[in-house]
Amino acid sequence: MITNDGIRHVVVVDDDRTIQKMAGTLLRDAGMRVTPIASGREMLSYLRAGNDADLILLDILMPEMDGFETLSALREFERENDERDEIPVIFLTGDDDKAAEAKGFSMGATDFIRKPFDADVLLHRVDNVISSNKQIKKLSEENQTDPLTGLLNKTSTNRRLEEICKTDTGILLVIDLDNFKPVNDIYGHDMGDKILSTFSDLLKEGFRSEDILGRIGGDEFLVFMRNAESESIVADCTRQLNDELLKEAYRILGKDMSIPLGVSVGAACLTGPTDYGILFKRADRELLAVKQAGKHGYRISRGDSDDQAPVPYEENNLLKLRMILDERNTGNHALWLGQEDFGNIYRYMLRYFRRYGEKAYRVFFSVMPKNPDVLEDELEDIMERFGQVISDTLRNSDIMMKCDSSHFLLLLPTVTEGDIDSVIERIHSSWEKQEVSGTVDVRCEKEAIGLEDERSIEATREDVPWILVVDDSISTLRTAGRLLSDEGMKVTCINSGEALLRRIEKGEKPDLILLDIMMPGLDGFETLRRLRDVERYGKETPVIFLTGTESRESEQEALSLGAVDFVKKPFEPGALVIRVRRALEISRIKNRRR
Repeated sequence: MITNDGIRHVVVVDDDRTIQKMAGTLLRDAGMRVTPIASGREMLSYLRAGNDADLILLDILMPEMDGFETLSALREFERENDERDEIPVIFLTGDDDKAAEAKGFSMGATDFIRKPFDADVLLHRVDNVISSNKQIKKLSEENQTDPLTGLLNKTSTNRRLEEICKTDTGILLVIDLDNFKPVNDIYGHDMGDKILSTFSDLLKEGFRSEDILGRIGGDEFLVFMRNAESESIVADCTRQLNDELLKEAYRILGKDMSIPLGVSVGAACLTGPTDYGILFKRADRELLAVKQAGKHGYRISRGDSDDQAPVPYEENNLLKLRMILDERNTGNHALWLGQEDFGNIYRYMLRYFRRYGEKAYRVFFSVMPKNPDVLEDELEDIMERFGQVISDTLRNSDIMMKCDSSHFLLLLPTVTEGDIDSVIERIHSSWEKQEVSGTVDVRCEKEAIGLEDERSIEATREDVPWILVVDDSISTLRTAGRLLSDEGMKVTCINSGEALLRRIEKGEKPDLILLDIMMPGLDGFETLRRLRDVERYGKETPVIFLTGTESRESEQEALSLGAVDFVKKPFEPGALVIRVRRALEISRIKNRRR
């Protein structure tokens, strides 16, 4: 949470004025903004007043409200205000109390600093925590948002609303851009992207900061208006979005633009705890009714009646314009394409499925005559009829291609594992009703799209991270191995830097390395230098140093080499696990971006 002016803001909470002044002077000299506060209650009042911080230095031993109570109240305040990003807290303590340290880490503290503190240690730990937190937040936001529009992507939207639907009330809007496809066809995809980006800006300007905005498909958006209940709000939003979108389309595409752009809105009211999937289906059903009735309008479901008529939005000349490219006349059957057109759409849809995590199936039919002497004209007629059966049986969102005289390839979007066999069975059943069905053998192969092996491998790697612990101390190896294994991680223990490098050179790729600094032979620093040489053209493995001493020189050298953190030995169990998980999280988000 770097402040708007880019200066890092640290709140120092301590009832000792001397500590406040010492920390304040050191942090200000390092270019940070510091707010000194004398108690936990004052700090909470400060935050409730709308102030923020990048980091809180929090004393444990304070009168009235100690540091643990203050941290607990802070986290409760953040939950009540739906703050997704917790302010990192470093405890200040004059005691070397392992139990207190364990308690602090279990409550969510990020680090501990002993009083009286060393200036360099204070600055390094503060800088490390703020930098790490900033990086996690930045990478997390990039991973959660749609790159074109800046709105939440489909996965993040679904995750947020699954939680919100358990506690909040409001109105869910599923918004579809009417007649958007001709923009890409006529003006090109760059102009299409400008329309989508501009429409997302209209959403950001037209709704409140507490509302949830997401892009859940190519030209489909979602808005959840918290605490809204009036139908007039939906009517006003629909009218305004239609007005503003058309106005912006003329500005971007030119005054001679004749595409009847607009929006259709399906809405559903959330009046109590409801499964998000059910709420979405209600809104999506209303959207379909609006599209079928003529578009550019809205329809709202309150959960008690679904027989209300869609409410259209009209403007002078808009009715005439929107008839130019009416999407309702496409027919209720699959789209049958030639090989070139099928290939173009097929490749595009594969990118879409993989990008947005959608599921789909490829289905391949082979149709072979039982009588090898069948006449060519007769066989051609049979194949044409089989193709027509497929087309008539499938939905108008499916596409199909005749590969050659006796083979057909289908692409079926949004079909799940539980539905694919029913789809294939319907095709077989429809074909068996044809009088010529007995003259051929029909064989079918199916394959899921979107669940590639590499994604499954990556999921497995994320679920069970692999940690290499490198230390010449048997005691350290045993302790670290037991603690991390108990946390569900895969741990391999080795006793030298040379052994680590041999494993890396063989192609082994751990998720994280815990590396002791003081070892015979290659010390930790030299081991890390050689490790980076080996990894020069590949992904760098994050390294946390294990050290029995804290010194300015060793910490500076480690940071210059690219170490992500330090863990002091003998380490406190909670501290080790917290630091390992933090380093894994940063590394994981970086790898997703790639």
